[in-house]
Amino acid sequence: MKNKFSVFCIILGLVFCFSVANVMAISEKQENAIVDNCEKIKDSLKNIQKADAKARVFLGSHYETVLSKYVTSLNVRLVENNLSKSNLIDNQNELAKTKEAFSTTFVDYQKELEELVAMDCRVEPEKFYEKLISVRVKRKNVALGVSKMRELAIKNIKLVKDLKENL
Repeated sequence: MKNKFSVFCIILGLVFCFSVANVMAISEKQENAIVDNCEKIKDSLKNIQKADAKARVFLGSHYETVLSKYVTSLNVRLVENNLSKSNLIDNQNELAKTKEAFSTTFVDYQKELEELVAMDCRVEPEKFYEKLISVRVKRKNVALGVSKMRELAIKNIKLVKDLKENL
């Protein structure tokens, strides 16, 4: 029962806990939990890896569609009609930069997660845990990028509605 609880805590920490403490030596209890539950932990990490990859494809394609089909088209129409809306264009540029940064950040996270999954947590549980902490940081950065893109997209919708009302 204690082992199941330990596995649960480790997985819960990976999935939900994005706060990062200073990397310190792990306790013997933590080390034993990692060694004893290595395969279960790695299976959970693989499931997270698959789910995150699907989410990235969905989000990446969604924001790419927004940028390529809607933002670009709107900008062309604004130029053709000699309408200058710098706040809208600034927001759209920021959205494009943020989407690009998200892609880069996700690739870094995915690479680090692949390295973590490939590690033998039975042989080097402390290094495994340190890599897990690093993966958490990268995953948090991915989540922040998603939040920022969402905020910018919402702001863009508002700016477009304002433009429509003022035409």
